[in-house]
This record gives sequence, C-alpha cells and structure tokens, in this order.
Amino acid sequence: MKRRNFLYSIALSTAAVSGSSFTNKTKSASTKKESLNITASLKTDLAIIGGGLGGVAAAIAALRNGLTVVPTEETDWIGGQMTSQGVPPDEHPWIETTGAPKSYRFLRDGIRNYYKRNYLLTNEAKRNDYLNPGAGKVSRLCHEPKVALAVLNEMLAPYISAGRLTLLTEYKPIEADVKNTEVNSITIQSLRSNQKTKLTADYFVDATELGDLLPLTGTAYRTGTESKKETNEIHAPEQADPTNNQAFTICFAMEYLPLENHVMEKPVEYDFWRKHIPNLTPAWSGPLLDLQYSQPSTLKAKKLAFDPERKDTGELLNLWLYRRMIDKSNFVEGVIISKDSGIKISHAWNVDSDGKHIDFTIMDTNEYEYNGLIIPSKIVYEVGEKNGYIWYCCLPYITIK
Repeated sequence: MKRRNFLYSIALSTAAVSGSSFTNKTKSASTKKESLNITASLKTDLAIIGGGLGGVAAAIAALRNGLTVVPTEETDWIGGQMTSQGVPPDEHPWIETTGAPKSYRFLRDGIRNYYKRNYLLTNEAKRNDYLNPGAGKVSRLCHEPKVALAVLNEMLAPYISAGRLTLLTEYKPIEADVKNTEVNSITIQSLRSNQKTKLTADYFVDATELGDLLPLTGTAYRTGTESKKETNEIHAPEQADPTNNQAFTICFAMEYLPLENHVMEKPVEYDFWRKHIPNLTPAWSGPLLDLQYSQPSTLKAKKLAFDPERKDTGELLNLWLYRRMIDKSNFVEGVIISKDSGIKISHAWNVDSDGKHIDFTIMDTNEYEYNGLIIPSKIVYEVGEKNGYIWYCCLPYITIK
C-alpha cells in the first residue's frame, strides 16, 4: 500500500480505545510476573513501531484525528535523526518560508523558543526569528539533540495526559501475527525486563529505521537499485542491483580542547581503516577516512577542511562547522556553552539590580568553585547585568573565558 494512501486511511478511522490503563499495569507489574515473562496485551487504534521523526509525525496526525495511539521505540529517546542520531533536521535552503507543514514549523519554532527561554543568549540571538544555535552549514537549524527531545516530549505531553497516547520506549518488535496478508498483531519485547506485549490495532505503521516489520510480517519489499526498465528513471542503472544500498552516516559529539592532550592508544584495526580504499565502481577518490571524498554529482575528488579555530579555509568546506550544534557567538560573552571546557552546573545564580546574590547557598562569598574551577563573583554579576537582571533558574553548561 502506498504511504500516502495508508496515512489517509488512518485519518478516516474514528475508533477510540484508551491505552492509559496499560501504563498503570506495566508500572505495577510484580517482579514475579516479569521473571515469568508473561505476555501482556494492549489494544489501540494505531500502533506505530519506531519512534523517529516519521513515527512521531504519524502519531501526532492520528491523535489530531481522534485516534488512540501506541508508538514504540527501541531506544530510550524518541526523535531519531534530531535526537539520538545527532543529525540536524534537514538541508532544505528555503525551509523557513516554504515547503514545510504546520506541525513541522511548530517543532522548529519550539526548538528555537526553548533556547530563548532557557539559555543565556545575546540580544541579537534573542531577536533572531531564525536562530541557528550551532550556526552549522548543513542546516538552517543545528541544535543539541536533548533540546529537540524536550520539545518533542512537550508536543506529546497533552495526549499522554489525556490517556490517548501510550509511549513505549526501549521496546523491540519480535513477532507478527499475519493472516491472509492482514496484520492482526505485533508482539514487542521490553529491552529492560524482557516482558513481551502483544499489540492489537486497526492499523500498524512501520516507522523503524530499517523497515523491521517488512520481513517480520512477510511483506514484499525490494533492496538496492531498480533498473531503468522497471522505473523509467533517467538516472537509474540499466541493470538492477539489490546490493547497491545508500551509505549512512554515524554521528558523534566532539569538543575542541586546544590545551589538552587526549591521544589514546591505537584501536584494533586502526592501520587497516586508516588506509582502506573501498572497492567501488566508479572508484572512490582515495582512502575512505580522509579529508577528500567523491563529489556526489560528478564523482570527482573533492578536498575538505577541518579547522576548529575557524580560520579562513577558502573554498574548502570546513567540516568542523558542518554539523556544529553550538556557536559561542549566540551566547552571552563570558558564559559560553561548550567552548573549551564545559562545566556542567545544576545550580541557580540569581543576581538583583544592585549586584547582590540572592541565592542563599552562595550568599556572602566572593568566589565559587565547581569541578575545581574558581569562578569570580564579578562574572556572575556581569552575566545578570547583560541580561537585564533576569533571574535564570539554572545554567545547563557554563565556561568562563
């Protein structure tokens, strides 16, 4: 079934079955029951396997049309690309003005407003309707994964409170009951307790990253590239190749610490991967792990730059800026998020208009020590002064220049 037709059919469904009781039963389940691995059951209008952006979007669309929904997610974070995968949302150059549905616009605005509510931004950053916290080059909105997670949870909170949404994280699909090409139920298993739960629904959505339900339900599917004869696509190959699948990117967080040495011992197979040239046709431009790659449209070798100090790299794309999540210029001078050494602080610094500290835990002291770093009180006062003496409940990360 085509995705568009399938989602349209979801919107037509009007059944209403509350899943709120399942949450209570799960929380109160005894240790004995968990050890026996007794299968629980849950019925809902729509079951969504996979809690990435597509899964969350499907859930919101169904909820707005009056359905009850049970989304499951294999990790402990919903949001997929924007959260646990650490990837900015899109590369659409005109996304701020066109080509986005209202709900996606609401999500993007929510991320920006979260920074404006909770972070010490410069006045210019606060006034910027199109704030890009990381000023990354790949997207108009580069941000910390945890901020997107917080906003997505805010969007779902009213439906959870109303008992129409039961969100199950750290659950994996393991079995499907299919009869005459119709899916009757999907069994999921908790990655924490190993308890199995049978989901029965009028509709099922496969929103997993890898199409987990396809082989599980016996649904026909294709891998790789189709031939030009099958699709009439002008760029399709003459022969189909089921092994030709798109590459994927693994993202991880990096921090620039110029005065520190964190060189580690060589990992296993380091020398192999440092020199490895993939066996591809057309040929790759050189070693796979290198500051040179095959330009996608021409397949010609293209050099890249990697400079955390933001020196002029000319025409070379500076990969340090490509997916950057935090740009210090967006934040108040003196309090910089993730500059050279991030100090995690869960403490309130409140300053009145006379520069007096009104937090009793630090009153009448001149210096404050966190994780071995001495922070002068003058810095605390200046932070408040530059922000109109606004009282901030906490500073998530702080670094003194």
